[in-house]
Amino acid sequence: MSIVTNEEYLERWEAAAPTPVATQMTPEEIKATQGTRLKDDEAPWESYGRQMEQDDPALLEAIAEYADRVSDAESSSETKESLAERKEYNDNTSAQYQWVSPEDYADAGARIGRVMHASTFINLLQKAGVKCWYRKHPQAGKITLVVQRGDMAAEVGCWLQAGFMPELSVMRFDDHGIPTTEKYRGWRTALLQLILKSVIKEKVANEIFGAPATTPAFHRYNATLQMFRNAGSRLED
Repeated sequence: MSIVTNEEYLERWEAAAPTPVATQMTPEEIKATQGTRLKDDEAPWESYGRQMEQDDPALLEAIAEYADRVSDAESSSETKESLAERKEYNDNTSAQYQWVSPEDYADAGARIGRVMHASTFINLLQKAGVKCWYRKHPQAGKITLVVQRGDMAAEVGCWLQAGFMPELSVMRFDDHGIPTTEKYRGWRTALLQLILKSVIKEKVANEIFGAPATTPAFHRYNATLQMFRNAGSRLED
């Protein structure tokens, strides 16, 4: 088999090119379809800057008219009163969507309580007889607690804050007092979820982690447990 040289290959390639379609277009018309690369005049991107630099009388007039209407002066008392009324209305409307109120979380210091590390938390759970382990959480700063009850398949118990945790969660609220996310997750919040899921009994949890306080900061924690008891849930046995 003979080896084809580069020159022969190019000749074959050019010979294999399709035959141009017959056209009635003049050379000038063909050139016009080639965009700006074959044009002798200035390309649009070269003249665009100079066109934008030209002052449009109508635009200048509109800018001046707008400047006359806009003022940096302080808002009038009527405007402030109207804004206050609108905010009060929005606050009252949003109240129906609240499951917690900012007043419940006002004393952040009381919610810090007994600080606990995530490693201590899982050690106490395992001491209580809970088969559990941590795995990576998709969000930074969080870890997932996986639990297994008997021969049942492993399941997610809850998520915890990686590292040190306050005793009670600290929430974020928007301008209307609506809770958004947990700024810091408390280990009591995680423990409460495990109690309600029957992963650990309330009596055992109180023995291992200590009974919750009865101060106002713990009202929601204690009230939630009492509500489930009233609904017939057996949390102590």
